[in-house]
Amino acid sequence: SIGGVGVGIASGSKLCNLLHRYPSAYIVLITTLGGGLVATLSTLYFPNLFNAHDYVHVLSDTKDDTKMDAFPSARSTLLPMLLMSCLTSISGFSLGPEAPMVTAGGLVGVSLARKYLRSASKSRQRRKSASSVEETLAYAGAAGTLSGFMNVPLAGPIFALEMTNRGTGISSTAARSWNSAMAACFAGMAFVRGGLVPHMGVGGHFTYGAKAAVGALTGMEMVLAGLTCGVGGAVVGTAFHKTLRFLKSAIYPSSSSSPSSATNDKPKKSTVIAKKLLVAFAIGLISVLYPQTMFWGEGTLQCVVDGQCTPLASTPHAIPAIMTTLARVDPGVPFAAAAGGGGGVTAPLQVGMAKFFAIALAAAGGFPGGVIFPLLSNGALLSHALIAAVRPLLPSATSSLVAPLMVMGFMASTLTSITRTPLATVLILALSSSGMTPLSALLPGVMMASYVSVWVSDRLSSESFFSYSE
Repeated sequence: SIGGVGVGIASGSKLCNLLHRYPSAYIVLITTLGGGLVATLSTLYFPNLFNAHDYVHVLSDTKDDTKMDAFPSARSTLLPMLLMSCLTSISGFSLGPEAPMVTAGGLVGVSLARKYLRSASKSRQRRKSASSVEETLAYAGAAGTLSGFMNVPLAGPIFALEMTNRGTGISSTAARSWNSAMAACFAGMAFVRGGLVPHMGVGGHFTYGAKAAVGALTGMEMVLAGLTCGVGGAVVGTAFHKTLRFLKSAIYPSSSSSPSSATNDKPKKSTVIAKKLLVAFAIGLISVLYPQTMFWGEGTLQCVVDGQCTPLASTPHAIPAIMTTLARVDPGVPFAAAAGGGGGVTAPLQVGMAKFFAIALAAAGGFPGGVIFPLLSNGALLSHALIAAVRPLLPSATSSLVAPLMVMGFMASTLTSITRTPLATVLILALSSSGMTPLSALLPGVMMASYVSVWVSDRLSSESFFSYSE
């Protein structure tokens, strides 16, 4: 036993020496170990956890009076779901906690409704009424949770209501929950911001564009930028969910091997764990070459919003610069400078494509988490490539606000082509922006891009990221 301890100490010493010599290896180690832990827990102990896809599928059904039976008890589901999401996020995967927040709030709302109403009567009419209350509290719970923790009043409830409809509006059943969702939104804000963290500052902190604009943004510039970003975001979103489906079929080619249908057969479960571990390792390799793809919190978004004028290492929760020595595109150098000062397309396009595949791999591998901020980050990266591509074609008198409009517009359109939440996404971007961002000039074009993206993506593909029941 003493010899075994000695071997362990020696192995640990070698690993420490290796990490000291190659700091970037920390990234692969973090993603692989974290991914392995999530894979093991989710496959062996918490299979088939309720998620955002289930939330959308159930609540998008406007005809079935018994649909709310599909919501599991929050007592048995809530903590495992939040644990898995937290472990995925702290492991650096390109998935965020926003969608689990929506699901968690919905689960709590439904459980509260069942506790106080559903046991009252078993009659069909009473059952239908109870189901309606459960649905209302599901929306209210999701709205309150998202608004409170993301500090996005109004955007939270609208996001929860919009995401259950494939189009650009809200369903008739979601509309009946409007007042309750709004009330829960401000209750959540009061509880979290006024009670839990009363001294934390409010307001957005992401800055788009230069401090002083050169030239007023014209109507033609707004329309052209909005339409271009709307169509571009729709193309990216359609490519994303098609890539996601392809990767899922490649990783889990048969239903018997998928993470959601793994049975008690140990070899099948071990195969699922091994596949998830390989996915985590692949994501780690991508992150070593493109550390901008890792998600450590929404604060890192500023780095890609301004084209790396804010170094990644200086943003909240980001990895230190010493771990990015193997990066193909230095995250501490602005894209324009990395491209030799000419504002080239290559640098942001490389990082954008890497981010695209990092998100798709994590989602296809079955790791829990949301895509809101990761997709916003992906849209910002690709927007800088688009800006660099069209800049030589623009007249010299073009307003300096065109670039930040395209960044914000492409961020909105990329996300809405996936989540179908055009109004909520614009509000999230607006409420998370700093006071230095000229929102009155940017928002009309951003809103155009957001809605155009949903309409064009519907034309491009009959498939979608979420599975809708209607």
